[in-house]
Amino acid sequence: MNKKEENTLRKFAEPIGLAVDHNNGVIYGVYQGYHLYLIRANNNSYSFTVNFSLNKAGELPQQDEVKQVVKESKDIIDCVIQGYQVTYTLRGAMTVSKTVDKLEPSLQTITAFLQKMGYQDACALCGKSDSTVALYTVSGAPAILCDDCFKKQQEAVNIQNREQGNVKENVLSGTVGAFLGSLIGAGAIILLGQFGYVAAISGIVMAICAIKGYELLGKKMTTKGILISSVIMLVMVYIGNRIDWSISVANYYTDVDLFYAFRILPDLIREGYLEASQYYGNLAMVYLFTAIGAIPTIIAAVRDGKQTQESYKMS
Repeated sequence: MNKKEENTLRKFAEPIGLAVDHNNGVIYGVYQGYHLYLIRANNNSYSFTVNFSLNKAGELPQQDEVKQVVKESKDIIDCVIQGYQVTYTLRGAMTVSKTVDKLEPSLQTITAFLQKMGYQDACALCGKSDSTVALYTVSGAPAILCDDCFKKQQEAVNIQNREQGNVKENVLSGTVGAFLGSLIGAGAIILLGQFGYVAAISGIVMAICAIKGYELLGKKMTTKGILISSVIMLVMVYIGNRIDWSISVANYYTDVDLFYAFRILPDLIREGYLEASQYYGNLAMVYLFTAIGAIPTIIAAVRDGKQTQESYKMS
């Protein structure tokens, strides 16, 4: 999570006495005696989900019962239950300050309701309520757990990481995956180009499909995989753009087929039949959009790889 995003989350968290975990972008803390964490519904919205782990006299939360509070406030719009975990969706607003004004009353309404109904903090896995229940991160994901369950989860993650570390990168398969993914991207460039668009989406599709294709078939994404995927993207963007223009040439000159148009395209540009500035400008734009898609995808892949290894108590 970048510093700007963290600072934005602090504006939500600090007025209600909560904190921000800078690794996973979660607002967390203890509110009215309940451990909870808030996650933004998506990165660009001011809508949150608030997550509790609860039991009532040692029993699982009852769906019909915990959902009653949704009717008590227009700013609590949904409730989902999975085992001991109860997740409420809170309505946001157009600005940070207005969302903050909604958050605390919503949390007060929910926690007061839970207290009245006799619900208490519990481990999300075993349902135990004791002094060891706390907020943890397990493989980059937040969780409300007791100490024993966290240790078990941490050991399971360590075993999984060791197994993952033993997985060898299959460069050949990864290269095939990146190539197959790049074909989808090239198809997007050609299709949108024939509709007269130099669309950002075509470059972004190219980047995501090539990188994810390598990761899927190569089993790992390493620096080598990033370099191979990047080279394939550079080549396929050029080919896709050239095919797009070749189709246009073949459509304009009825006696020229696509393959011949593809072969003579540089000659047509050199001799002035096609505007060089337009052709290379179009190509540059697609490369730009591909970079826009590739950079955050690569960063996310590296970050996710690190997060899967992180397990700790949030404090």
